[in-house]
Amino acid sequence: MARQVAGVPPEVVAYMRSLPAWQARVAAAHTIPRELRAVKAYRFDPERFRDLAVPTLLLNGSESSPGFRMAEEAVDETVPDSRIVVMPGQGHVAIDTGTDLFAAEVLRFTGNSWP
Repeated sequence: MARQVAGVPPEVVAYMRSLPAWQARVAAAHTIPRELRAVKAYRFDPERFRDLAVPTLLLNGSESSPGFRMAEEAVDETVPDSRIVVMPGQGHVAIDTGTDLFAAEVLRFTGNSWP
């Protein structure tokens, strides 16, 4: 399903299967159809977010599908204090495939340093 829905390449799915969190993901797989229905039914209403007064980091991978990039750009145009960071060579699952890069960007955004 990760390959079809999120455009995750087969080799990345194979890597994800090797991670300790894989079993928990499989155990929660029954929630995926409900989540997909919720995503499909959701309608982004920019007005709901125009006054959001929270700094917001939007992470994207340079290899992410165009749909993810378009959604992120729509949020960035709406949320007053947001910024997009594109992680080179990463796709939708950068938290797993580029963990150090992902963590470094989050820590940089929160004002912390990366060892």
